[in-house]
Amino acid sequence: MTLPQPDVTPESALQLYSVPKPDREPVKILIIGSQSAVNTIIHSLHHHRFAEPFEWTPFLPTDRPIQIQAGESLRSLVKYLPR
Repeated sequence: MTLPQPDVTPESALQLYSVPKPDREPVKILIIGSQSAVNTIIHSLHHHRFAEPFEWTPFLPTDRPIQIQAGESLRSLVKYLPR
């Protein structure tokens, strides 16, 4: 039995792990490619202590006005920089 998946939009997914702070500026980071390639980059960035893998959104639907090629997926992350 498959449970229904809630509609996930990039905006709602970014808010899930993002905690805005008044003294920081948000920067949205997207990785677009095959799921395998995207995960490879995420784990490489984790190895360099850039971000934890759980901080990234799940794979997002690609029905947005971003140029995605067939077979590509995307995940995103928001990092906050000091103002």
